[in-house]
Amino acid sequence: MTRVATTGGRALQYRIVGALALAIAIIALFVNVHVVAATFLVAYAAAVSVILGILATIMIAHLTTATWFGPLRWRALRALDALPVLAVLGVLILLAIPSLYPWVSAAPPSGVSRYLNVPFFIVRFIVCWAIWIGLAHALRSTMRLEGEGDIARATKRYRRISALGLILLGLTMTIAAFDWLMSLSPEWYSTIYGVYWFAGGLVGALSLLAVLASTGSGAGGTDSVHAIAKLLLTFILFWVYIGFSQYIVIWSGGIPREVTWYVPRTHGGWGGLAALLLFGNFAFPFLILLIEPLKRSRSVVAAVGVLLLALHYLDTFWLVMPGLVSITWWTIIVAAAALVVVAWITIAGPSLRRPRVWRNATRLPEGAS
Repeated sequence: MTRVATTGGRALQYRIVGALALAIAIIALFVNVHVVAATFLVAYAAAVSVILGILATIMIAHLTTATWFGPLRWRALRALDALPVLAVLGVLILLAIPSLYPWVSAAPPSGVSRYLNVPFFIVRFIVCWAIWIGLAHALRSTMRLEGEGDIARATKRYRRISALGLILLGLTMTIAAFDWLMSLSPEWYSTIYGVYWFAGGLVGALSLLAVLASTGSGAGGTDSVHAIAKLLLTFILFWVYIGFSQYIVIWSGGIPREVTWYVPRTHGGWGGLAALLLFGNFAFPFLILLIEPLKRSRSVVAAVGVLLLALHYLDTFWLVMPGLVSITWWTIIVAAAALVVVAWITIAGPSLRRPRVWRNATRLPEGAS
């Protein structure tokens, strides 16, 4: 009885915080629409990348028959229920296109006008979301087949979906990164930008799984926690490698049009944030996760996961905000409100659906001959 009361009290607190954040966001709309649009884009892009990272992790687990993933598979699939909610929420991004993207009011650089236009932007947005939701639906329907006992057929279907799905996911996440984030500076481009967003999303997804594996009734065992810690270490290195590769290529080239994107992001307060990201999103967790006993500690891995989730948001903030909005205390308050609103909707939306647990679908299926 006490546990139920405690859970109900926490739910009420979350609703109050969400309502307060929503009220601040609505008030901010009447003060400065541009600030609300920019901060919403940061929170939205960060949330979407994490959920898509979970989608990628599920497909990788099926292709590699990752047995450690079994205890977490149902909770990971439940996280994918946020995709339709985020797709609907993305309508706000489409409404904010004139406020966010300079290529709407000013002619984009020569050669990209056929790509950077509002109708084609909307078409690409819809296609990306259709593919992501379609992949999530295909995985859930295969889990239903598995739950009915047809393990061999389900295993083969999982692998077909995952093999094709990872290719489609990589392509569509690259398109989304170019459209939603990189086109904020239409005069600048980087072919590795989409990979950087994808890498950050994978780190964020594994961080969320680290928290889920260490808490709640559906927590994974020591093997699951250890496996996630090792994967976190791998993808932290991947994230910093991609980021450094992009930076060193542009720095060594010394082309003014390319360097101008990094100038505001490596000086002043933004330079301090870049240093924080390098330390907190790479150096510190890297050193922690090198220590074998710490990699097997649920509390340590969960704490690292929470840290990396927070820094993933700040990384997205660092990508989007310089040159777009002046940073004031009001901007920070609105950004916090937008983050709470997006996080609350992302979490609360899937919880409205009644979970359906399949008896035979609690373990990752073994390879079928």
